[in-house]
Amino acid sequence: MPRDPATYYDPDGGVGACGSPLQNSDFIVALGTGNWDGGSHCGETVNVQYQGGSIQVTVQDLCPGCQGANGIDLSQGAMAALDSNYINDGVISVVWSFA
Repeated sequence: MPRDPATYYDPDGGVGACGSPLQNSDFIVALGTGNWDGGSHCGETVNVQYQGGSIQVTVQDLCPGCQGANGIDLSQGAMAALDSNYINDGVISVVWSFA
């Protein structure tokens, strides 16, 4: 399966592109512009896999600066659940899909 770059961010209570306030600990994902589709995926569940681990996150934001057509941006809480060394790693290669 192709792998896509995942980065992380800290929404710090800011309102995401889907209209809800977001916290760093929320299991959320911001889709890159290649998959945003005008916000049509807001509220959908996304499965993300990394090195044998898997989490489910909810689409709540847009990531205009994500890397590549299928890059995603995970909240800090979601990224930490996948990669305990995420702060040093910065960008990880994941497999993700809509649930």
